Amino acid sequence: MQSLTRSLAIPAVAQTSGYLALLADAYVILALPKFSASFKARVVAPHKYYAIDNGLRGANAPQMTPDLGHRLENAVFLELRRRGSTTNCAYAWEKGTWECDFVTDAEVIQVCAEITPANRDRELRGIRGASALPGKKRRPVILTLDQRDRISVDSTAVDVQPAWEWMTAT
Repeated sequence: MQSLTRSLAIPAVAQTSGYLALLADAYVILALPKFSASFKARVVAPHKYYAIDNGLRGANAPQMTPDLGHRLENAVFLELRRRGSTTNCAYAWEKGTWECDFVTDAEVIQVCAEITPANRDRELRGIRGASALPGKKRRPVILTLDQRDRISVDSTAVDVQPAWEWMTAT
């Protein structure tokens, strides 16, 4: 929240939080909480925000380079919402160690436009970290634009599949 406050030159974090709440109330953005077994940790941890419409996001946040990874992550979040999975959906992270984009009752999901040698370890760290979270055993999956693979991590098979295929497999 502090980095957003600084980048938008807003005087206070509380003011940024207020703006985000107004955008959420208007259904322009949707909040995703952090996964935690502790109620207090869920309430205190910052939320991740996703645009209700990827086109609206692109029109109002123009960037010099196409941000395919974030747009794909946003599309996956919207598909989880369409499926009704967002009621039990969260993101997970361990500061400075790993982050996993989505943890649902059935899956831990990492989203990236493409798995490359540069990001492979980071994406797998997120899957490993989220797979170790308490609760049910969840299927680990990495969603990409068009890659398909099966990677073995700690004796667990991680499915890499195109996001469009995952989205249409309801």
